[in-house]
Amino acid sequence: MKYIAVLFMKFVLATGVLWLVLGGLEGVSFASILIISIVLTAISFIVGDLYLLPKMGNIGATMADAVLALAVVWSMGALLFTQPIGLDTVSLVSAVGIALGELLVHWYVKKQFISDESTIQGLYDHDLQTEYGEEIKPDTTSVENKRLKK
Repeated sequence: MKYIAVLFMKFVLATGVLWLVLGGLEGVSFASILIISIVLTAISFIVGDLYLLPKMGNIGATMADAVLALAVVWSMGALLFTQPIGLDTVSLVSAVGIALGELLVHWYVKKQFISDESTIQGLYDHDLQTEYGEEIKPDTTSVENKRLKK
């Protein structure tokens, strides 16, 4: 539920950029633009926002989203568009426009959901739980000691 605003922002961003570039420059139908926007929003949210943003930060996730947008627009354009258009150029222009907007979306996501370093660290620290419900932390000192003795 808490990600609805982010999904909506990403969808509006993708639809707006694709409508300007594909619809305005190439005359692509709005139905095709909506299909590409839905697919791009879902994939970039899962890959870019949930997986890469906490690990790579805003710039890294934005670069990955740009490459993803380029690939999705180009590949889906090859499947959906009936008229001959320059897919390479419109895909690149769309990817740059979407990446610029993603900088703001990622800033919003980090501000709302990844507020401090402990939250980011908490995403990667996995507590172990016994069958009796006690939480225990894995002991990494013995592994480090064995490595140092070698």
